[in-house]
Amino acid sequence: MIDGAKLLVTIDEIVSEKQISRDLILESIKEGIKKAYEKHFDPEATIIVDIDQKTGQIKVEKELTVVKKVEDDLLEIGLKEAKEKYGEQITVDDKVYEPVNSEEFSRLAIFQVGQIIKQQIKEAEKDSIFDEYIVQKGYLMTGVVIAAEEKYLLVEVDRTFAYIPRRNLIFSDNYEVGQQITFLAEDIVKSKNAGQITGSRTSNDFLYRLLEREIPEIFEQVIEVKAIARDPGRRSKIAVYSTNENIDPIGACVGSKGSRINKVTAELQDEKIDICIYDDNSQQFIINSLSPVKVISITTNDEGKEADVVVPDEQLSLAIGKGGSAAKLVAKLTKWKLNIMSYSEALTKQVEILWNGNLTNEELVALQVKLKDKIKGKGTATPPVEVAVELPVEEFEIIEEQMAEETMIMNEDEYQVDDLSEAAPEVLVEEIQEIEKNISYFENEQLESQDEDEEIDYDDYDDYYDQNK
Repeated sequence: MIDGAKLLVTIDEIVSEKQISRDLILESIKEGIKKAYEKHFDPEATIIVDIDQKTGQIKVEKELTVVKKVEDDLLEIGLKEAKEKYGEQITVDDKVYEPVNSEEFSRLAIFQVGQIIKQQIKEAEKDSIFDEYIVQKGYLMTGVVIAAEEKYLLVEVDRTFAYIPRRNLIFSDNYEVGQQITFLAEDIVKSKNAGQITGSRTSNDFLYRLLEREIPEIFEQVIEVKAIARDPGRRSKIAVYSTNENIDPIGACVGSKGSRINKVTAELQDEKIDICIYDDNSQQFIINSLSPVKVISITTNDEGKEADVVVPDEQLSLAIGKGGSAAKLVAKLTKWKLNIMSYSEALTKQVEILWNGNLTNEELVALQVKLKDKIKGKGTATPPVEVAVELPVEEFEIIEEQMAEETMIMNEDEYQVDDLSEAAPEVLVEEIQEIEKNISYFENEQLESQDEDEEIDYDDYDDYYDQNK
């Protein structure tokens, strides 16, 4: 029926080339022979197929039931004939097995076996590929673009293909056929189509894996990435932390002359990356995440996870960013609603200033001078522009996050630098006195022991306010 020696050679080739189990191929051959008989002779027949794995010879038998009177010769055999063929011990209702040797069936079986094996190979390949790549879900992959369509890219990756929807590409990505691309294996599925891998270059996890690749301390978990917020292709903020006091998390991430972070930025089409220190204290974390913007005062509502933040007038536009982009990133990073206002606005509204931000002694002095000039009438003021940034909060995961809803936020071009308050003079006097108290506190012996360029230890603010309670 089938050349056994050639069959074994063919099986070995399939096992080697397709990386499919030998047992699976043998079972596929048996299944093909059974289906051929059922299809062309009797669908109710019971066929037994055995393959000698040493010689490759195939033995096909059909099961017959011993009866007194035969009504269906494809399923039954008479008692007398059964005794002659299989021995006198045979009785009615016994099962006997008759060899199938039809030349016509041999030709049909070969065709059916071929069809079954092809289908089984396809299914087995999918299973094999899935098993190989499922462990790479959530990690970086690199492949070659083989199709660049309007709605997606198709990328060849070793034994399979990756499908990257355009929505999962950075807006400035412009890959063409033949170019190499790095992406995150966002999902792995057993698909009927060519691509079993769904890729992404816009998810938070893609940025995390790039950081992990370029920064050994993150890969070794000496530095922990606590939070990520992205505006893909434009700007990202990441919060890092290390329990090792000998390691500067920000310096380690940036690298010598920016060598490490620049590689990540280049892969992200020059997406700017801001790095801040994570802090368990929510107020401090918000202050850190707003850097390089200085914070004058911050008040938090833990129950509503909402914070009122007062920043210097000249830094308000920087804190908010064009179209509110900077404020949105901070809100996404910290998972707090932020109401950001200028110092002028805070004075006009008579908002309580807690002076618990991160202003340096020099910045306090400069602010004091501005307020004194205001009282003396040396400054000109324009009515403050009201700004309230309220952003939706989403639970943090280092995976792709939905973008924060668009909020009406003042455009940075509308903001007037040096816009001092129209508050009553007595309010300004009180503010100057409060600033002087802060300045005098930081001019004590602790401050004198610091180097001129060294930043103030802002934990001292807490000690100061504890003393005045």
